[in-house]
Amino acid sequence: MGKRFITIALWSLVAVFIINTCFTDTDPPASTGNQSQWLESFEVAPPDEYGLILENDLVYTEWSANGASCGRILLKQFTPELHEGAILEGDWLVIYDSKWVEAKEGTSSSSYRRRDAFRLIENQSDFLLPADQDTRIKQNLDSVPWEHEYLPATNELRFSWTSPEGVDLVKSVRLDNGNYHIDAEIKAVPRNKVAVGRDITLALSTGGGIRTTDDNFYPNPYVGVGITEYGELDDVDFLLPSGKPVANRAAAEQWNTANIPFVVEGSKYFLSSIRALGTSGFQGAVAEVLFDDLSAAADMALESNKNVRLSPASEYWSRASVSGIFNLHLGAIDTYEAKQFQWYIGPKDTRVLVEEKYGEMSEVIHYADYGRSFFYRLFLTSYVAPVLLWIMNMFHSLVGNWGIAIILLTIVVKAAVFPIMRHSQIKMAAYQAKMAKVKPQLDSINKKYGKDPSKKNEETMKIYKQHKLSPPVGGCLPMFLQMPIFVGLFQALRSSILIRQEPFFGWIEDLAKPDALIDFGGPVMDFFPFTNVTTFNLLPLIMVVLWVIHQRAMPKPTDPQQAQMQKMMAFMPILFGLILYNYAAGLSLYMITSSLIGIFEQQVIRKRWPVPGSPQAKALEEAAAAQGGGK
Repeated sequence: MGKRFITIALWSLVAVFIINTCFTDTDPPASTGNQSQWLESFEVAPPDEYGLILENDLVYTEWSANGASCGRILLKQFTPELHEGAILEGDWLVIYDSKWVEAKEGTSSSSYRRRDAFRLIENQSDFLLPADQDTRIKQNLDSVPWEHEYLPATNELRFSWTSPEGVDLVKSVRLDNGNYHIDAEIKAVPRNKVAVGRDITLALSTGGGIRTTDDNFYPNPYVGVGITEYGELDDVDFLLPSGKPVANRAAAEQWNTANIPFVVEGSKYFLSSIRALGTSGFQGAVAEVLFDDLSAAADMALESNKNVRLSPASEYWSRASVSGIFNLHLGAIDTYEAKQFQWYIGPKDTRVLVEEKYGEMSEVIHYADYGRSFFYRLFLTSYVAPVLLWIMNMFHSLVGNWGIAIILLTIVVKAAVFPIMRHSQIKMAAYQAKMAKVKPQLDSINKKYGKDPSKKNEETMKIYKQHKLSPPVGGCLPMFLQMPIFVGLFQALRSSILIRQEPFFGWIEDLAKPDALIDFGGPVMDFFPFTNVTTFNLLPLIMVVLWVIHQRAMPKPTDPQQAQMQKMMAFMPILFGLILYNYAAGLSLYMITSSLIGIFEQQVIRKRWPVPGSPQAKALEEAAAAQGGGK
């Protein structure tokens, strides 16, 4: 009974984990600091074009002198999603665009836009750009015209602007070949006495326009802030903007902690992360929750020259931008103060985002994919998932097909667990043999004390104690070992860019998505759960059938309680088939291979090499004895 109970408990826990993953809570988390509403101003129109180009062999970026910020980013080594009609520039993938949401048709307003990427603003200060005394609204550094020059020798854009009080700001961005990051420097130079001795507080922002991927299993986008403890990265505090915020909840979240090493805006496959170089890091951070929906823009009759307060009760809050705050001290006249930054804009790939180049920022993937859930920590996902991906990557380098790599990974996992599984089967067979001997006594007790559960239990325990019967603890060990592997692979396949758009064979064009043998063009029915069924996915059905076959091939337990538990387990394949119907084809491939190996073990290995004490072993012994007697 013990093994069956623990088995059901573990699989139920995994089922809860998957359900919780698929149907996430869409309300934003509680605040971790001071909050204030963001007041959007439409007095200054966004740039009409981003004509300044900065590119290398991997990244193409477009900048505007109006704000000295980036409006569009394309990755040259990636292509858009299959069959989605995404924005396409040649064969390059647009992962950031600040001008996707348009205003209501027929109005003269400027379009609502996501913030430009890597924009510089004056944070909670009016020294560089004074605010309107009545409305407290002001033009900020992301909308003023900057002087600019391009330095071809270093592939660098240099922006400069002088404040009314005589402070020169210089913002330099350089993009070297072979990098997914931009090296940046912000420099301040006081030119008159009124500025000397002041500290100006600035902020660099990710923008809120990163490309997302529709996936119920992976909520995105998100923003995060690195949190240090005793000078080391201790955690990344994440904020999910998706969903409808609670009434009266503000539209910004602020972190007042010092020495923040980086801020990050991420999606399922890509990151936009700003790292503050030097020992001090950022001296705070703020995440702006933005509305981002074409229907929201259509619903809001925005007029020109009108300031619009975006209500936190709106249902359209679905994007966020995070800014790192830092200070520059204005010392002597004509003496500059500078701070350096590293802005990563690329794939969420551990092979690219390495510690040697990016320091603590390289740990973003660990926290974003494996450290945001109690279940991940319970099943050691942060350790298991990277190992599984490493093995898959090794096999892929040998065979050149990620589907085959997953199959080979499954074989390796099953082979590694087999000796422990075999030991468990021997222990369980010995236990089952003892149970078979005492079964008549247990049946007699059940018949005699059927109406007295207390006495029945007392007499049953006497039999167990007399014959030293107890389910072997080691019998549950293989299940404990397989749970972290299953959860680790589940999370690895749902978040790793390695299998994005990677085909297997035939109709399976993307292992990171459902296999979609037939596309229905929309939901098959208008009520749950069929609203999520838009394609006919064959692999999950094959997976369920093989699970059922494998389950039925298992030997029937002699213990009535274990037999009852086995019946209760019969619903698990159907439940998991429903839950995982729209999951990545790669996971279905893993489960199909695992079931086939299990069936092979049941039908071939156990017959030729039976577990001592098992019915198969007894049958072979009887056959051998009969053959010997015949001679």
